[in-house]
Amino acid sequence: MSSVRTKITFTYLLFSVLIISVLGILFSIEIERYIFDRLLGTLNTETKALSAILHEGSGGAEQRGEKAKELNAVAKASLMRITLIDSSGVVFYDSSVPDSLLHTLENHGRRPEILEAMHSGTGSNVRTSRTIEHDLVYVARQIDVVEGPSVVYPNLQFIRVSVELTDVNKIMYEIRFKIVLAAIVVLILVIIASQVISRRLSNPIVEIGDIVKEIKAGNLDQKLPVRSQDEIGRLAGLINEMTDRLKADIEQMKKLERVRSEFLGNVSHELRTPIFSLKGFLETLIEGAIDDKTVNRAFVEKAYHHANRLDGLLTDLIEISRIESGEMKMSFRYFEVCSWLKQLAADFADIASKKKQKVVVEVPDSEILVLGDKDRLKQAVGNIIDNALKYSSDGTTTFVRLEEIEGKVVLSVSDMGPGIEPEHLPRIFERFYRVDKARSREVGGTGLGLAIVKHIVEAHGSKISVTSEIGKGTTFSFELKK
Repeated sequence: MSSVRTKITFTYLLFSVLIISVLGILFSIEIERYIFDRLLGTLNTETKALSAILHEGSGGAEQRGEKAKELNAVAKASLMRITLIDSSGVVFYDSSVPDSLLHTLENHGRRPEILEAMHSGTGSNVRTSRTIEHDLVYVARQIDVVEGPSVVYPNLQFIRVSVELTDVNKIMYEIRFKIVLAAIVVLILVIIASQVISRRLSNPIVEIGDIVKEIKAGNLDQKLPVRSQDEIGRLAGLINEMTDRLKADIEQMKKLERVRSEFLGNVSHELRTPIFSLKGFLETLIEGAIDDKTVNRAFVEKAYHHANRLDGLLTDLIEISRIESGEMKMSFRYFEVCSWLKQLAADFADIASKKKQKVVVEVPDSEILVLGDKDRLKQAVGNIIDNALKYSSDGTTTFVRLEEIEGKVVLSVSDMGPGIEPEHLPRIFERFYRVDKARSREVGGTGLGLAIVKHIVEAHGSKISVTSEIGKGTTFSFELKK
């Protein structure tokens, strides 16, 4: 499997080769065209200069001889081949062919550069010379009518110059060599740069891979260094956040597992006590106590008491299960809370009177509308009042207050009970948590009442709070939405 570094290097190299090849070819073509155009321009200038030279002089055989020498000198000095052609295409002078062999030359009237010069005044062509067997570039110029015929060569119609392409090809070879050399240098630099870049890009990815492998193995204490704000830096940050969240989730799962185990243990214990008592009383009755009028009724009443306790426990378990699973739907409506509280307190009058206790409701004189599920709030507040009455001494008073504080409605229940020690306050809303286990069972609590209260209050978007002072009592309070 190829690494990211190899892929990056190969991609850089591939694109570099492609771009350099295309640019090299384009540059080579453009330079060759430029040099060739410059050469044609130079040769064109030469034909003009030669035309001017050939129109000088007074004529005659002697003058033609002098002109021939002059043309030979020009041709030798400029490394050109000069050819003079008449209107019929016959060559009567060629700097590369002795006069004695001129009659052996073919008629030049059909040469491409001559034909082009007939039509446009000048013509050019590149081909291999049949005479000297070298690649030449030819430029021909037709004698202008305005210039008139040459005095020295009256039959002169075309002046043609040519040069070998050997020097041009040599120059182009050197240019191409330099282009290739430059391309090689660029490719080497690209390879070095791609290695550096790929290393900088791949090293963090490799590091991330190693850390993720550690995380996969269960080592969640690993942290990725965030060295940049780019995509890799953001990825490292996200992995760190994911690891932190995963650690929190695992801790939460462990806590839930502990709570579940504790819950199952508590449920088992809470169910075992009334069931064990029921079995004991029923077995006693079955074994003959049912016929003993002195004890049978008392045993049946005790069995009924434990059955009631078992029924209450199961009812609360079902209730809290429905709340936590979301099966219990809330029906939020606006209702008048003052009269509602007074009616709720009245429902506990009989229970309070048995212990010579009172439930006092303190509410504003005006009506106050609040938003909530009236039945569920009745259950929650009822559980708090019930606890206050159970755990308070005879002759005490439980206060149910409603206050408007800074636009909020605060409902509180205060008792005059023994109070709750500070170390117990954070846990009193846990299921089956009891401050005094022996006394809680004695008064008949299931250990789920305050847990149900907490869930109902939180479902109303509020939070229940508790304050307590040993020997003076406890106050539960929460806010309601207006």
